[in-house]
Amino acid sequence: MKAVIYEKFGSPNVLEYREVEKPTVMEDGILVKIHASSMNAVDWHIRSGTPFMARLLGGSAKTLFRKPKSNMLGADFAGKIESVGKNIEQFKKDDDVFGFVNVGAHAEYICVSEKGLVIKKPVNMTYEQAAAVPTAGIMALQGLRDKGNIKSGQRVLINGASGGIGTFSVQIAKSFGAEVTGVCSTRNLELIKSIGADEVIDYTKEDFTKTGQSYDLIFDAVAKSSFSKCKNSLKPEGIYVSTIFGLRPILQKFWTSMTSSKRMIPYLMKHSKEDLIYIRDLIEAGKVKSVIDRVYPLNEAAEAHRYVEKGHARGKVIIIM
Repeated sequence: MKAVIYEKFGSPNVLEYREVEKPTVMEDGILVKIHASSMNAVDWHIRSGTPFMARLLGGSAKTLFRKPKSNMLGADFAGKIESVGKNIEQFKKDDDVFGFVNVGAHAEYICVSEKGLVIKKPVNMTYEQAAAVPTAGIMALQGLRDKGNIKSGQRVLINGASGGIGTFSVQIAKSFGAEVTGVCSTRNLELIKSIGADEVIDYTKEDFTKTGQSYDLIFDAVAKSSFSKCKNSLKPEGIYVSTIFGLRPILQKFWTSMTSSKRMIPYLMKHSKEDLIYIRDLIEAGKVKSVIDRVYPLNEAAEAHRYVEKGHARGKVIIIM
C-alpha cells in the first residue's frame, strides 16, 4: 500500500510517499480502506519535533528523542471496512467508519481494534467531511463541556473560531444554547456567522479583551492568547480554557485556583468513543457540520503540512487516498 512516512524530524521535505507493507487484520480488529484523513496541528509539530514537548509525544526514548518513535503520521480517518477479525461483533465488511488512531492514518489502509476510537460514519457526511471530525470535534466538545462547564444562556467567546477546533466549537457551543462570539480575521467573518455565531470580532481591527464585554467562558482554540490578558474579560466566576499544555499553564491553573474565582484550565484531548458518538449524533441531527478548507492527494501530503503549518487554514485540511 502507499503511505507517507518520515525517518527524521524536520521540514515537510522529510516526508516520503512510499510503498509499505499492508497491515493484516487482527482477531479483534478491523481492516479499513482509508478514503480520507485529516491534518491536525499535532501532525506538523511531531514531524518537525518542535517544540520539544512534541518530541516527547512522537520521539523515541531509545534515541534520546532525536528520532521519531514511529515513521508514520495521521490520526483522523474515514473509510470502508475491507475485512474483520473473527472476534468482531460491532462491525462487518463494507461498513463505513471513521475514527482516531495515534499514528498511521496517512496511508491507504489501517488496522484498528474494535475497542478503539472507531465508530460508524455519520450517514449525512462524505468521507472527507467525516475525516475532519474526530480530533477537532472531540477537542471542542471536551474543552467546552468538560473543562468549560458550558451551560445554556451563557456568553461564550471562541478565540480562533475559523480554525479546525474553532469551527466545531462555535457549532457545539450553540448546540448547548450558548450565546457565541467568534474571533477571527476579516476574510472569515461571514464563514463564522454562517455556522451560527451570534457575534463576530475581527481581530485585525479590534482586540476582544479591550471591548469592555465580559464572558462566562473564553475558549482559546488556537492557544494564542493568555489567561492574564483575558482575565478582565471574564465574569466573576468565568473560566478560561486553552488548548495549550505544558508546565507553565499547569502552574498557572494551580495558582488561579487559589487566588481567584476566575479559573484558567489547560487540557489535552482524552480518547473517548462516547464523545465521538455524541458528536456524530449532533451531526446527524444537523447541528454540526465540517468546514473544509483544502483537499490534497496523499502524494502531496508535504504540501498539506506546509499549508497547515502557516496557521491560517479555514476549518480542516483533508488528505484523500
